Amino acid sequence: MGLFNNILGNKNYKWKFIENGNGPEYSLDSTDVETFKKDPIASIARELCQNSIDARKGTEPVVVEFKSFYLNTKDLPGIDALKREMICCRDSHQQGTKYYKKFDSMVSHLEREQILCLRVSDYNTKGLEGVKSFDRNKAFYYLTKGNGLTTKDNATSGGSKGIGKFASFVASDLQTVFYSTLNEDNEEGYLGIAKLASRLLDEESGMCTTGYGYYCYTEKVLPILEKLVLDKEFTRTQSGTDVYIIDFRAEENWKSSIITKVLDSFMVAIDKGDLIVSVDGTNISNETLRDIVYTNEITESDKRNIIGQYILLNDATVFKKEVDIRGYGNIKILLKDFNKQEESLATNKCIMVRYPYMKITDKKIPFPKPSSAMCIIEKNELNSILRSIENPQHTDWEPNRIQDDVEFRLEIKRVIKTIRNEVQLFANECLLSADDKELDVDGAGEFLADTEFGGTNGDSGIEKTEKPKIINSRKVVLTNNVGDSSNVDDVSNILDVGTRTDDGDETNSTEGHNQGSGGEIHEGENNKQGFNEDGTDEILRTVNLSGIKAKTLILDRESGKYLISFTSIYDEPNCEMELFYLDDNGSKYKTNIKKCILNGEEYTVENNLVKNIKLEKDKKYKFELDTNLDDIYVCEVKLYANR
Repeated sequence: MGLFNNILGNKNYKWKFIENGNGPEYSLDSTDVETFKKDPIASIARELCQNSIDARKGTEPVVVEFKSFYLNTKDLPGIDALKREMICCRDSHQQGTKYYKKFDSMVSHLEREQILCLRVSDYNTKGLEGVKSFDRNKAFYYLTKGNGLTTKDNATSGGSKGIGKFASFVASDLQTVFYSTLNEDNEEGYLGIAKLASRLLDEESGMCTTGYGYYCYTEKVLPILEKLVLDKEFTRTQSGTDVYIIDFRAEENWKSSIITKVLDSFMVAIDKGDLIVSVDGTNISNETLRDIVYTNEITESDKRNIIGQYILLNDATVFKKEVDIRGYGNIKILLKDFNKQEESLATNKCIMVRYPYMKITDKKIPFPKPSSAMCIIEKNELNSILRSIENPQHTDWEPNRIQDDVEFRLEIKRVIKTIRNEVQLFANECLLSADDKELDVDGAGEFLADTEFGGTNGDSGIEKTEKPKIINSRKVVLTNNVGDSSNVDDVSNILDVGTRTDDGDETNSTEGHNQGSGGEIHEGENNKQGFNEDGTDEILRTVNLSGIKAKTLILDRESGKYLISFTSIYDEPNCEMELFYLDDNGSKYKTNIKKCILNGEEYTVENNLVKNIKLEKDKKYKFELDTNLDDIYVCEVKLYANR
């Protein structure tokens, strides 16, 4: 606290470029800024909103304002010293080289009469603690001098890597940013930072700069405990933080880029009323959200994803479920299916969102029909676990970041796998029990294709009892086991099946005629008979039913759970069903059916036949089968009518 005694009013403010002590040298394109160069505008939208949400005070929504303004270049603090440093950096490179040109461009920008800047201000936040004491364990120090350091270590924080601040430097053509704050203790101050490149200070000693420069108080590089006035139309009167991006790299449509990234990353927070964002006069809140989502403010390539999120949060027909993940806490699953007329709205992905309601990533899911989904992870232990293995940009979960605890790494892989499988199972449960007649598995249609009852899927048509081995392999997206599995590295749900033709599993009936377009349905030949006790009179004949198209899904590979779904085109009072699996040569083998649940009711299974099935025309049937299969096979279903 004594660092600032007797210094207020002393205008000993200047740019201080730090010596490297004959240590490492850094270029303009160091690794910490390279992280955000792919999309600088989107990066500042995401990173700065995240920081503001983490600093929320009370229950009022966090407000973040992105406001562009022009600054008279002569009013930039320490303009002459900053320009001299950039000239020195330029002249330390050979003329015509990449870095010479970059620094020469910076110098020319500082010779303009005005430069465009972007102010990012937040409200209903705590501000940055420690601006007066400059305590090494407080937020202001971490933000301005930390690299990979952060005070965010709890489940409520969106960011925790201490790297996101570098996004602001990438968005500045001068790689110069000013941080100003008024905190809850009524302490006010600011610090400017220029992230340039190392350059030689002294030929004899070989001393260089680190490339970092601070607009600060005294040689000790301390914050300036005054109000920073750069945007003449803005004055801070309540706690919060202002980030000034100097010489803002304003790409064409930068406003749309920020709006799009804010909606993509924080749709849930905005919809819940936890966040309000203003972008150069465009106000985004839960009250204006619908109008913004359906306007041209969003970049074209992101419209479907953003509209999809909005629909999941607001449509009355969305399926919803909460499920516990391995005892670590609940997730909330939102699921919406789309008909043929609306299928262009389907993302066929699951958006992964975690508290404080920030999107982390999206995962491709093989839904039974065109759909969108969202998984929301609340403030719980699961949230903390996943946050610990996010990449610096907070755009994916990466379990392999854990190097020193193999068991923990494996457990996190199980957790991620379980989340995906719970989404898949919920989709199967909801969508395959719906009344829709048209279902398809996105990305797997050619392997789990429609099959018509009554046909065979191989040239031989010979039933075998020996279990086949899968020799050739091909990739297909399917559902894995939800429970504990030793194959925990298989988090992508990419599994092997026997090789099939590119046209899928076409069924060629050898026992009857399949249904043709506009034609009648014909029954197959009798394939077994019943007799009375003396063996003379026929009392029962079993007819093979053809023409029904079925969908086959694997619910759980390792325990052999399969789901067969179809809509009947017959009225039959007494039917039986059996299941075959095929090898890569098309030979089929009878499946041992241990248990069958049909439309929620358990049915009798005898000799691998599901018995006493009553079919009604146009009614949907869903068979959940427990079988002896312990891998993935192309299956064939046969249905018989007893008459």
